[in-house]
Amino acid sequence: MNQKAPYSVYQFEAVFIQEYVFGGGKIKTMVGASELIEAITHPLLDEAIEKLGLRSKEIESLPQKGELNLSEAEVVFPRRAGGVFMMISQNQEKMAAFAQLWPILVNQFAPGLRFSAAMDTDNTLAEATKKVRHQLNHQKNQPQTFLPESTPLTVRYQKTGLAQVEAPKRNKKTGADWTTKAKLSHSFKSLADKHLANNQFQDNTFTFPHALNHEPESTKGYWRENFPFKSTDAGNHSVAIIHTDGNGLGLYVQKVFAALNQLTPAEYVRGYAQFSQGLQAATQKAAQSATSWLIEQYRPETNPYKAEIKDEEVLPLPMRPLILGGDDLTCIVRADYALGFVQAFTKAFERETAEFLARLSTLNNALPDKLTCTTGMIFIRSNQPFYLAYQLAEALCSEAKKVGQNSINKSSTNTPIPPSLIYFLHTTNTLFDTLDVQIKQELQTTNNQYLTLCPYAFQPKQGRPTLQQLYELKTYFDKARDDKLKPSAIRNYAGHLHQDPHYAQVFWDRWKKRMTDDGAKTRKSWDAFEDLWQQMIDEHPAPNHMPVADLVTLFSLDIQAPEASSNRETNG
Repeated sequence: MNQKAPYSVYQFEAVFIQEYVFGGGKIKTMVGASELIEAITHPLLDEAIEKLGLRSKEIESLPQKGELNLSEAEVVFPRRAGGVFMMISQNQEKMAAFAQLWPILVNQFAPGLRFSAAMDTDNTLAEATKKVRHQLNHQKNQPQTFLPESTPLTVRYQKTGLAQVEAPKRNKKTGADWTTKAKLSHSFKSLADKHLANNQFQDNTFTFPHALNHEPESTKGYWRENFPFKSTDAGNHSVAIIHTDGNGLGLYVQKVFAALNQLTPAEYVRGYAQFSQGLQAATQKAAQSATSWLIEQYRPETNPYKAEIKDEEVLPLPMRPLILGGDDLTCIVRADYALGFVQAFTKAFERETAEFLARLSTLNNALPDKLTCTTGMIFIRSNQPFYLAYQLAEALCSEAKKVGQNSINKSSTNTPIPPSLIYFLHTTNTLFDTLDVQIKQELQTTNNQYLTLCPYAFQPKQGRPTLQQLYELKTYFDKARDDKLKPSAIRNYAGHLHQDPHYAQVFWDRWKKRMTDDGAKTRKSWDAFEDLWQQMIDEHPAPNHMPVADLVTLFSLDIQAPEASSNRETNG
């Protein structure tokens, strides 16, 4: 083939992925949706290019410099994961056929999934990719039409309101819309496998739950499929919806493309593949590190359902992966493990991204030394609406990102990257509202005091109080169960702050007097507690904030410091 043949570039991006995953509200449909998205860029894509007589060429087999020199049947994928791929060919006719076929396949395979797709051709690879990115930016805000349409006479599926594609029987719940039917018909488990390192923990087979049933059943199937809550009491069935996103990646990607545009096509593809695949691998390794931490903490726990189970070699974990791609992580984790899970992920994400970025010699000037991430986390009961809760978690993440970005501008250091932060909220409301309304209702008092220091930093000297300081604040209560420094006091103080801020100060003063008058040991505990309390308030950049609700959350959900979790009391 002529080495100067024009380059055809096709790029596909699934958009509004979280909306697609959480639609329907049941964990079974969430699992199916997340696995469908994973399968799009692997088995479905493999089958599509094979049917068109194409084959994928490995990045390692490309020339080091110069043109790609692809044959008529060869395509190359510099990016291919998480519902996104870029495909490059020097056969314009085959690429045009693929561009016509692929949207049809996706609509049949994952109905209801929104996506953007574009193809363009140019004599230079850099210009072709630039044209494609320009088309994609225009498409993302264009509405898509989904079939079948829901006309006035259409039978609708109760859970989504979309057109029902199965004939209703005596029980209308047997029906489903086209999207839900596809989600429930999945047969993949690639996303779950990504969270477990190869050959890890050989003494157990780990599974991830597919349901959130609240009543124990004496069958092995229950133990394999359902979420292992801490107790059989439905009142203790609290989970955290976690949304973690890398900081500043959009800006870094722009810098990457600007640097790649100066290179030859072979260097362009190699450099982009190293960046995209390295980021994907770093995020996956971070997720594996967090899951390994969870396994080590959870494995010694005596679960109340375990007596029903004969097959103890199968251990369902108290988490459910939902999205893992690029720099994004979305999952459901049992409440008492959630903060430790995120802390383990964040630490590993910074470490793994530093390692892979150090290997990108051609892009060193465009990228920082490491990447950081921000987490939004919402604690809810497992029977509360998941999609609305996820929207709150996403809003918390966005708010924390703004705080992190502002800290760059005000920081005295020369670091160009924002710190890793976490913003969490524990809500017991049945109906969720926007984030500002939730904060006003639950965290803001009548005299404009805020009962949280969120978002917290994971490392000191970031211009924020740290999560470790919050854990240390809680230890003063943990160590003083027999004296007057008790969790009930901080709960009462929180209630007074909402109802009568003036009396809240009176309550605090009386509490302090009882503590300081009750012997040297108690006085010492109070002084250390109050010093740390004030230090955390002083480190928060905004006035009128205090960690009252944050402490109450730790107490209510029995959240321990990660290093102390392995020593927790087991449940019998």
